[in-house]
This record gives sequence, structure tokens and C-alpha cells, in this order.
Amino acid sequence: MAVKLSDLETPCFVLDINRVEQNAKRMRDTCERLKLTLRPHTKTHKTLGAALLQTGGSKRCIAVSTLAEAEFYASQGFDDILLAHPITDSKIKRCLNLMKELENFHVFVSDSAGLSTLKAHEADLPPAKVWSIVIEVDAGYGRTGFDIAGQEVIDAALSITESAKMTLSGVYCHCGDSYSIFSKKDRETLQSKTVGLLCSLEARFNKLGISCPFGTGSTPTCSLPISQNSKLSEFHPGNYIFYDYEQYLLNACKESDIAGRVMTRVIAHKPEKGMILVDCGFTAISHDGIAQRLPEDDFCLIQGESNLKMIGMSQEIGKIVAKLGDLDCSQYPIGTIFFIYPYHACAAVAMHQVFYVHSGDQVVDKWTPVKGW
Repeated sequence: MAVKLSDLETPCFVLDINRVEQNAKRMRDTCERLKLTLRPHTKTHKTLGAALLQTGGSKRCIAVSTLAEAEFYASQGFDDILLAHPITDSKIKRCLNLMKELENFHVFVSDSAGLSTLKAHEADLPPAKVWSIVIEVDAGYGRTGFDIAGQEVIDAALSITESAKMTLSGVYCHCGDSYSIFSKKDRETLQSKTVGLLCSLEARFNKLGISCPFGTGSTPTCSLPISQNSKLSEFHPGNYIFYDYEQYLLNACKESDIAGRVMTRVIAHKPEKGMILVDCGFTAISHDGIAQRLPEDDFCLIQGESNLKMIGMSQEIGKIVAKLGDLDCSQYPIGTIFFIYPYHACAAVAMHQVFYVHSGDQVVDKWTPVKGW
């Protein structure tokens, strides 16, 4: 028997497959237009279905955030996988196993300690294999990576290229600071600055005879590229495949592009407080957005209900009130279904064991994300 959205138990995470497909195609088209390689990040969704769409079915050239993801995609026939997470000794054994299984498996070096770790395990490499290394640089975001303008990144690149057991496969820069910029002018200034810093580093490399692809990535900057992006080699965004309320606020997408929603039902009325309760607490949508937004602002969107606002959550219950006027609870009988656009899709989907993929009101598939590290 066919399953409809209204047949699902709540809360649950639902995906509009048409929007997912459109988001994937738009980013592939953007990279083709800019003559850039797309290495999509899978950490938002961690599913086979979305990764197939991101790669256009090629099963090649992806970034992952955990070894569990890398192992999962390798088992599904994917190759050319980048573990976009700082390398540590505890990860080496599983990395070596992936190198045996894959034609191309790349590791991330974010500091000199990571490089020393790889050097210490050169004798453990599979026959005819070398460490394929992507250097992460920090262009001002302040998370992980070598200082993009410092000497240490040059020393690391030279050390890699001079080793018979290593090859430099790229330079990676995450523009995470773009998530705090809501002005087009300021965002483009950041993008231009980041590309300029990457180009300067590339020039420093070239003077030393070092050549490799240079890439950058964040959903806001890749969804809204500027002409300077064509000076680079790769894009590696991830959140774009689903988008969310935050990306909408950043103007990286339209509301009609947001593919993922949390489906919830009204479970109780509190007329004395002008409030209705739903079965969507922070275990279904996460706390993301509450800290980032002012109390008077929405931290998520209730689709099609412009006068309703979620004002707080406990573990399994959400509180909804009217923005203007009194809330007439009778308009929302017990069992009424709402669809909520989460502030941060990556955090919201992490709350769910399965995603229900739908076209219209018909459930057409179920995607199961890989869990663990």
C-alpha cells in the first residue's frame, strides 16, 4: 500500500526529492560554468541517495567528515574520497585499510602534528601506495588549518613534495565565517579576500615549483559565487543539498529551495497561554538557531504559517504561539500537521535515524544516514 506523508509517525524528517535534485543539479551546473571541480561534502546528509545526486551518479570525488562515512561510501562503490578532518594517530589504521580498498583516498593535514603522524606511519603504507595529502589552510575563520600567510604551510608543502611516500593532492579552505555575514557586499568582500589569499599562497607555491589544485567551500559562497572563484580549481560545499532557514537568511537560497523539513503534529492546547504544543522538541530539530537569533526573531520557519512562531522547546515538545493577536487553538485541532524548516539542516538531520523522501504527498523512498565516527 502506498504511504503518504500523513501516514508517517511524528516527529520525522522529510525530504522533497524534487528540491534535492534541483539543488544538486544547480551546484553541478555552477561548477561546470566556472570550470571548477565539484567535490561535494556529504556530512550534512550522510546518505547514499543524496551522494549519488551530488556526484551526478559518478560515485567519484566526494569529501566526508568521518571515517564511518568514508567506509560506508567505499562499500557502495564510491572512490576518490577525501577525509576532510584533521588526521590523528587514532585514525591511521582505518585510513590504511581504505587505501587498500580505494584507488584514491586522501587525508587532511591541518598542522605540523598531522604531518608528523603520517610520516611516522610511512612504513605501514600498502605496496605502491603513498599518502595523498590535502593541506587545510585557515584564511581567517579561526577553526583548523595552517595560517594561510605563514611559513609553516610552505614548510609542510615542501616536506610533502620532497618525500617519496607522500604526494600533495590539494589545498583546502573552508569559508565558515560566511555563515555570519548577511550582507551581499560584505559576503562578496569576504569571498574576494579569501580567493586573493588562496591565489597568493598558490603563487608562493609556484615559485618553489609546487603545483596542486586549490579549493574553497561553504554553501553561501558556493551558492553565490563571484567571478574570482574561477581562479580556483575546486568547490566543496555540503549543506546546499538540503539548504535550511539559515541559508535562506543568508540569501544563499529561496524558501522554495529548502528540501528538508521536520514534520510534527499538534499534541495539546494551552488556550490560557495562547499556545499550542507539538511533538517536535530539540531531539527532533536541535537547539541550533535559538542562540544565534534574537528572542523576537524566528529560529525556524513553520511552512505556510506566517503568523505562527515556535518560541521554545523541551526535549520532545515544542511551544508555538501567534506572532500577532490571540491564537485561536480551535483552528489547529489535535493532530494538525506542521512542517518546520530547521535553522541548521546538518544539526536537525543528526537527530533522525531515517529520512522520508517524498514527491508531493507520496513517500517514494527512505534514506538511512550512516552514523558513528
